[in-house]
Amino acid sequence: MLFKILYDLLSFVFAQLNLNLIFNALFMKFWFLIIIGCSSIISFLSCKNTLSYNKHVKELDSLKIVVLQAIDNFKTVDSSTCINIYAKHYTYTQFINSHLKDTVTKTIAENLQIFSSVGLGIADYVSMRSHLLLEAQLSLTQLNALSHDLKNSSLDNDEAIEFINIERKGAEKIIEELKINTERIRKHLDLYNQAAPACEDLVKQLNAGILPPIIKPENK
Repeated sequence: MLFKILYDLLSFVFAQLNLNLIFNALFMKFWFLIIIGCSSIISFLSCKNTLSYNKHVKELDSLKIVVLQAIDNFKTVDSSTCINIYAKHYTYTQFINSHLKDTVTKTIAENLQIFSSVGLGIADYVSMRSHLLLEAQLSLTQLNALSHDLKNSSLDNDEAIEFINIERKGAEKIIEELKINTERIRKHLDLYNQAAPACEDLVKQLNAGILPPIIKPENK
């Protein structure tokens, strides 16, 4: 009888131990699966963010190329030539306004009108050229900095989208300004070159056959 009681007690103890071992094994397996699942989710989100950031970086790189092209196109207009033309225009306009007293032919009058009309445009270009180039360079610097932050995952997705939109708008604005001012100054230079010979001849007629010394106007 005592032997049977001991046998039953030992059987119960071993049964409980087996249940504990099974429970512990299931419990550990459950947590292992949770950890693996969380890691997979984090890895997936990280991969997704990386792909999104790579897309944004490529977009910024393309935008930088367009800004650089706009700068190069803007610089095709020689600044020294524009400054010299600005000084000549200022000098001849001042001289004609102070010395011309008689009426002139229709052709000369038309050239004088064209010559006068381009003065403000050339003056604006000379005064704003450095500012436009500085703004363009600042845009490139900011685009480079944003690309660097995206490559290093220094921004979350919402911040990245916000900054990208800001820098895109700024870059597109300076691209458009460079384009417009490049086209505008070329038109002004074409008109100046068209009217300048007749105006120089008129100045010579009013000044005993010679052109007056060029006056460098004060910058705006």
